[in-house]
Amino acid sequence: MTAVDIGVRPVEEIRFGGARAFSAELFSPAEAAAIGTAAKEVPARLCHGAGGLVTIGEALYRNRDRLDYYTACARAENRLLYRHFRLAHDRVATFFERRYALPVVFAEELAVPGFHVFGFEAPGEYGGGGWHVDALETQLPYLMARKADVTAVVNFTVPFELPDGGSGMDLESDVPGAPPGCRGGGQAITVPYRTGTMLFTESELWHRIGASRCLSPGQRRVTYQGHGVRLDDRWILFW
Repeated sequence: MTAVDIGVRPVEEIRFGGARAFSAELFSPAEAAAIGTAAKEVPARLCHGAGGLVTIGEALYRNRDRLDYYTACARAENRLLYRHFRLAHDRVATFFERRYALPVVFAEELAVPGFHVFGFEAPGEYGGGGWHVDALETQLPYLMARKADVTAVVNFTVPFELPDGGSGMDLESDVPGAPPGCRGGGQAITVPYRTGTMLFTESELWHRIGASRCLSPGQRRVTYQGHGVRLDDRWILFW
């Protein structure tokens, strides 16, 4: 797949309880379908996990206790993943370069943004994930050593394949005046996913993977996601 210049894309602002999220349509239906197909055809050695959830690429949140392994996977897999999903990587990076007017880069020792692939064998409603904030920039020695120099963050998800009953992301704002470390509890919303449309936040928000509804068997939920930090007048994207 080859990246195509799509020009400046309009950004929708989603306000709730004093918090903000954003969305932007980055991929046409044909492009989203092509990336979904590429996720089916990815080499098995780049897939991690089993059962109902597989990741394409090895994510930091699943490897906090084995950072050497995470770094080794990043160094072994990043170039392969970039080539296989070049359209996704380049389109998202180009969007952020234009939005922030700064270069976007990847780092050899940090995994490039990757994919969640959920498989649903039977019709029904499937629960999402647990509530959390990402704050992954505080969990990597590579970035913790420069914590004072990280001046902004971004977290993003792009759905490329959705179950026929839909899925999304649940978000909650914080309660004004809540003590440090007490997150969420404010206004709650669910943002429905649209294939090819990126949902992103420019702060650390309380959130979780939303429920998935399947009207027929054999459905999948395929999302591309990652995080970014502004460091030394550039953005580093990783997962």
